[in-house]
Amino acid sequence: MANATELLRQGKKKEVWQKYCGFIDLSMDEFMKIQEQLLMEQIELLGKCELGKKIMGDKIPKSVEEFRKNVPLTTYDDYAPYLSEKREDVLPEKPYVWCHTTGRTGQHKWVPYTKRMYKAMGEFFLIALIFATSKKKGDFSLNERDSILYCVAPPPYASGVGYRAMAEEFNLTFIPSLEEAEKMDFAERMEKAFKISLIKGMDIFVGVSSVLVNIGRRFSGEGEKSGMSISSLLHPLAMGRIIKALIKSKIARRSMLPKDIW
Repeated sequence: MANATELLRQGKKKEVWQKYCGFIDLSMDEFMKIQEQLLMEQIELLGKCELGKKIMGDKIPKSVEEFRKNVPLTTYDDYAPYLSEKREDVLPEKPYVWCHTTGRTGQHKWVPYTKRMYKAMGEFFLIALIFATSKKKGDFSLNERDSILYCVAPPPYASGVGYRAMAEEFNLTFIPSLEEAEKMDFAERMEKAFKISLIKGMDIFVGVSSVLVNIGRRFSGEGEKSGMSISSLLHPLAMGRIIKALIKSKIARRSMLPKDIW
């Protein structure tokens, strides 16, 4: 089936909504039935590999009830000896890509993603953008080549892998480009992103709450520095945005905020 980019090029906006967001029309029973089917597919696959047999034994559960009754609760520690070494030979399918967590618990937790999971991850990210740009059911403003600020952690962090997967599902303009952003540290990436967006504009901003708060503080003057170079502010288009933003903030009698600029 055509992806979102192809459907929008054909003017099939309703089909885009149905393909990616149609699940919200499912009843609770319908939704849970689908989830049960997907879970049993995963249990069947897992039961045939070395890692699955270690957890479930030689008998593969034939129902969710049987799975709950006979399979013990596990933590990441049960899988760590295999996943931390990226042992593909013990998995039910060869991973398409490996992701890891932030490591806030003291170590990075590696997670294998199959091609199917990778594609689903890209769809999840895209669904979030569709909902975020929606006024009501079926009415969204997301367009091909909309510019989106790259302010997430790059691969192999899951957020960066998700951006990659989304880029394959829908044609967006990343600021900076994916290839460039993934080679920069966070400070460099943010400075370059805001420099470009001040000149060319920005349509979408995605980030974890702590990043959004930090950027908001910088704009409002609470942070130590804005992260925007003088050269970028001197560009005619950037100056125009800043002047308009200053006027908006003065009229509102408050410090300048990101929403005043974009």
